[in-house]
Amino acid sequence: MPLAIGMARKHREAAGGWAYHVCNRGSRKGVLFESSEDFDNFERLMAEARTKRPMRITGYCLLRTHVHFLLWPQEDGDLSRFMHWLTTTHARRWHHQHGTIGTGAVYQSRYVSVRISDDRHLVSALRYIEKNALEAGLVERAEDWRWCSAWQAIAESPTFIVDDGPFPRLANWLDILNDTEPAQAPQLVEGQPS
Repeated sequence: MPLAIGMARKHREAAGGWAYHVCNRGSRKGVLFESSEDFDNFERLMAEARTKRPMRITGYCLLRTHVHFLLWPQEDGDLSRFMHWLTTTHARRWHHQHGTIGTGAVYQSRYVSVRISDDRHLVSALRYIEKNALEAGLVERAEDWRWCSAWQAIAESPTFIVDDGPFPRLANWLDILNDTEPAQAPQLVEGQPS
């Protein structure tokens, strides 16, 4: 049923205890991060969001036009509360910083997510997320992308502390990330890969 004017959108309730691959894009595939400062500010905002709306962030990758997360909420509804606070606060601050208040949406829509079904799916989703910058040709190795959990995991002074996931990364994780086989894009919305 199409959304009528004035009609509230259906509330999405993600169950706690499951991990989720979550993605959102800039409006009209526009730029979310124009500079290193924008990326750094968003990482600080992620940390702030995690304190205001508790969330385990076990993996992420920030790219110029979109973001990917592997989130592991504890309670039912935590995912939507976290993402709502993060994206609305980011959009408000983005408009203020860029002098674009009142000019439209920063994000193309609400975030999309898929619940991780098993351990194999978890490994596949995390690999896809952390390999994103490598596959986009932005770096030589996945862990070279500064705004990604793969970089944070090896950094001497990480700027964002990633939470432990349902199980530790495999011992040869960097080899798995950097092998030549492309990462399989998980379906985040029926018929639409991320």
